[in-house]
Amino acid sequence: MPSEEKENKKEKSVSKKTSAEKKDSGKTVKEKPVKKRKRNRDKEVTIILSAILAALTIAGLILFFIMPDPYAEIPQQEEISEVPEPEPVIQEPEEDPIPIPAQPAISYPAPAYDFIEENVYVEVPGLEHEYTIAWVSDVHMISDFKAGDVSESSLETVLNRYETLSITPDGFHGRELWPMIIDYLNYNDFDAVIFGGDIIDYCSTSNMDALSRGIGRLKYPDDRILYIRADHDYGTWYSDGSTGFDDYKAAELHAAIDGDDNTRKYIDFGDLIIAGVNRSTNKPGEDQIEVLTELYGRGVPVIAATHVPYFSQVDPSLEELSMLVRNRIYYWNPGGELYGIDDETAKILNLVYADDSPCQIVLAGHLHAAWEGELTPGGLREHIFSPAFMGVIGVVHVVPEGEMP
Repeated sequence: MPSEEKENKKEKSVSKKTSAEKKDSGKTVKEKPVKKRKRNRDKEVTIILSAILAALTIAGLILFFIMPDPYAEIPQQEEISEVPEPEPVIQEPEEDPIPIPAQPAISYPAPAYDFIEENVYVEVPGLEHEYTIAWVSDVHMISDFKAGDVSESSLETVLNRYETLSITPDGFHGRELWPMIIDYLNYNDFDAVIFGGDIIDYCSTSNMDALSRGIGRLKYPDDRILYIRADHDYGTWYSDGSTGFDDYKAAELHAAIDGDDNTRKYIDFGDLIIAGVNRSTNKPGEDQIEVLTELYGRGVPVIAATHVPYFSQVDPSLEELSMLVRNRIYYWNPGGELYGIDDETAKILNLVYADDSPCQIVLAGHLHAAWEGELTPGGLREHIFSPAFMGVIGVVHVVPEGEMP
């Protein structure tokens, strides 16, 4: 039984070895190598975890000092007003611009007639700058040479007036002079133009056509043109009522030219008013008195414009000239036969003659001769212009106080 013996020997050898390695009871038994390796691994894990923990601690400290305090007070920003959103811009397709030709400046030719300028200077306190105003009156234009609007019985009278009244000393008739007057006004630069009455010798279709064509060529705006009409502008006496041309037709044609109210005849510059009296050969009428009273009450300097002159309280030379030229008193005066002052006319004259009147000067025509003098003891002046049929145009220079040439 050799195999059994080998097994018994082996068991005895192991048994001896085990018992030899053992110690007495109560003493530590030597560990096996497997347990030692396990302990070493645990130690390594501990070291690794400690290192990780230390790294996290350091990172936390760094973040603590670098990152801002989340509980720190945040400064408030100023309130920003709401800005409206811009409207979307629609891009138009680009096109080549069409060139606009430059408008040439309008050039007015010099008049063919060498007019005489009758200069008048008016010094006005409180005025800011100078105004230059043209005055044209008493052309007495005639353009009828056969019966029509003029009756057959009046034609001889009309033709006689054409040859003797409406003509310059050098032979230009009123109907030839009138277009050249318009040329003169356009050639110069005035702040306003006053037509002082009797531009035509009587009212007829032919005369009104010529008058309208001339005024229609003026370069000045309507609010700078003042036409104070007189008896000849409206007069239809040469029709004798037989031609169908009457006072209503005359008023209608005149209204078509300027379209203004016959009772409101004035130019307002703001710091200066030109107050005109329409149809001054007649009584003014309550409507016109009301308008003039309002104008004189504005507290603004006034220039009075009338066809028929006013009498002088201090200068007898006006009466002497009137008797010489007209052989009668040809202006408004107390007790006059032709132009006697009544209650209505006195209301207008009181506006002009009053001590506190804003009137600076009176401009007039009608006498067919030039005159200038004082109307009142206070020094109010009147200037009566020469007639335009003598080739004369008035030029009024209104200047601030202290700037007289």
